[in-house]
Amino acid sequence: MTRFDSAIAVGRYSLRSPAVRRLLWTLLALALGCLLIALWLWGPAQREHRRLAERIDARRHTVVQAERLQQAVRAQQQVLPRVEALEKKRQARAAQADLIQGVARLAARRKVHIVSQSFDEGRAQQDPAQAQPLYLELGLLGDYAALRRFTGDLASLPMWLEIVEERLELAGQGNRQVKAQLRLLTYRNAREPS
Repeated sequence: MTRFDSAIAVGRYSLRSPAVRRLLWTLLALALGCLLIALWLWGPAQREHRRLAERIDARRHTVVQAERLQQAVRAQQQVLPRVEALEKKRQARAAQADLIQGVARLAARRKVHIVSQSFDEGRAQQDPAQAQPLYLELGLLGDYAALRRFTGDLASLPMWLEIVEERLELAGQGNRQVKAQLRLLTYRNAREPS
């Protein structure tokens, strides 16, 4: 007989006694009573804890929303001057002469040679009173760094100008010169009706 078997046998023998059975029922009743008292005390505390957690979450949500709103306001304040500058550029009248002069000055400043240039006048998309697109095709020659600075500085011109297409290729064997073909787009006011 093992120890476990002997313990079970002693337990069975002890349960035959009415005093032991009463003691076990009393202990079981006390345990159940303690459990009910704990639930009775713990239930309201748990509900209060849940309410407190909900209030904390609501407060956190309010704080996060306020912080996001402040970030949006700061971002808008930072962007507003840029938007105004872009609006000025968009409304600026881009004449061919002004565009040529601006591009030529920029090319000279960046040590880029203008090899060729041509214009193509587009049509207004929907409304004839809209601004007309004006395309400028440039053939450029320079080293890669100078061409990169040149294309980056196109935004400094006083009119709206965007690069529609750009092709780069080496000018020759062992040469650091790069040929670039740029197609630029700007808009100018529509012609006055005659």
